[in-house]
Amino acid sequence: MAKSKKFDLENPAPVVDDEDVKTLAPIDEGMRDAEAGRTVPEEEVRRLLPELHVYQDALVRKGLEEMRRGRVVSHERVVKRLTPKAF
Repeated sequence: MAKSKKFDLENPAPVVDDEDVKTLAPIDEGMRDAEAGRTVPEEEVRRLLPELHVYQDALVRKGLEEMRRGRVVSHERVVKRLTPKAF
């Protein structure tokens, strides 16, 4: 069993002010959505989660079947296709 970590409330960890835009943007977006009322009630999330898991499991099974049939793309090919070409 993992050992629990004690929090030292007298000496809190320093706050890092140099968060990058990539980190802060989703947080800001979530805050704007919450303020605008674009949130999903907890009960709705609990109702939808099993459906999401079934959907995700089906995608994984489909991917595994494609892999077994040899219908895969190498990592190198993916990198080559996603790397922007110089003009």
